[in-house]
Amino acid sequence: MGTHFGGASGFVPQQALTASPVARPQPPMRRYEVWGMTPDGSPQSFIRAMPADPHVDEAFCAFAHGTLIATPQGPVAVEDLVPGMEVDTAGAGARPLLWVGSTVLAPPAGQRGEIAMLTRLTADSLGLGRPMPDLVLGPRARLLMRHPRCHALTGSEAAFAPATGFVDGTALIALRVMRPTRVYHLALNGQQVLLANGVEVESYHPGENAGLLIDNGNRPRFLSLFPHVSGFGGFGPMQVPRLTVFEMEKLNAA
Repeated sequence: MGTHFGGASGFVPQQALTASPVARPQPPMRRYEVWGMTPDGSPQSFIRAMPADPHVDEAFCAFAHGTLIATPQGPVAVEDLVPGMEVDTAGAGARPLLWVGSTVLAPPAGQRGEIAMLTRLTADSLGLGRPMPDLVLGPRARLLMRHPRCHALTGSEAAFAPATGFVDGTALIALRVMRPTRVYHLALNGQQVLLANGVEVESYHPGENAGLLIDNGNRPRFLSLFPHVSGFGGFGPMQVPRLTVFEMEKLNAA
């Protein structure tokens, strides 16, 4: 005898077929602080309160407070950098800093919500003085990676890869954000290789396809966070390809 549902008739009442709507968790509100140069060279600063968004977070979450950025005058803490200052780049010399963004990561309230992760690189873990001292990177930071098989995959001898993909639990350690933590990112003209505590890290660039990945309704709001550009082309060229964590694992497994 078959199993029946909904009484002897075998039919489920109509109201039972209509699933109760499940409220989706709303992204947390986040304060994004911006200090940038306008195209005419004037400084501009402002704060925007917006729902946390992956595309926006990527522009603000690379360097923890206290990270030392190389400049022609010597290392400067990331929180002390201001647009208009020159910073050192690997291979391109000193370049003017055009934009500084920061936000505060906090653990989620209650049991639900994604916990932001930082990556700590212990001193000398990548070689002598790389980094020096320990370097703590935000969840959106990318490190310059060199690998013998990188050229076959990307056409370049090196590529930027997510810092989270390097975590090994010994020299590079994942840290949960357990208290409010301020993080920063820096933008120059075009994609550049910055030196953070002596380690090569990518400057902010939204990517060559950012205009396609961000929907039409959010593009003006996104671009308004960057007073130094008038459109996606204003971020300048990308010289170094990027790898995903999956591609990193593929390289290392080959």
